[in-house]
Amino acid sequence: MRILIALAAAAALASAAGAANAPQTSWGKPGVSFDDYRTDATLCLREAAGLDLTGTEPANALVLASRRMAAGETNDYSPTVAGASGTGPPTTNSGFDPAIEAATRMQQARMAARPDLRIRQAREILQRRLDRCLAGRGYQRFRLTDDQRRQLRRYPERAAERQTFLYSLASDPQVLAAQGE
Repeated sequence: MRILIALAAAAALASAAGAANAPQTSWGKPGVSFDDYRTDATLCLREAAGLDLTGTEPANALVLASRRMAAGETNDYSPTVAGASGTGPPTTNSGFDPAIEAATRMQQARMAARPDLRIRQAREILQRRLDRCLAGRGYQRFRLTDDQRRQLRRYPERAAERQTFLYSLASDPQVLAAQGE
């Protein structure tokens, strides 16, 4: 169960990071120092990433699917192949293939779990935790302009220039006042 939760959390954070190339919004705090800005971001990201998703809807759905898939892998189909009671002679061309039946059940369990939806739900839970942490540290959300988003797209995800550019916006009281949500 922990593996599924860890995978869902990792996928959620990876998806969030991938989508962050040109975000619509960011967080800022007037006059915050660059060191405090980075420290607060790191602490809040760690808090969100460390959130235990056990018992949440997405985690429960993925656990149920994994149990169904495991059961589908271990089913014994020999009575079905040998006849309804297992006592009759097997048909030479019954059309039943245990491997295909197991694969079908696995696919049905996967589809029922709707992993894309569950990962999106997990990402939203983690994002809410991140947002609460930043707000608790005095940050406010602000909307990036189209020009700011274009500028941001010029920088690779982890480039120092990208971080510096975001910081210049996030610490500017005029940007926060004009673009705050």
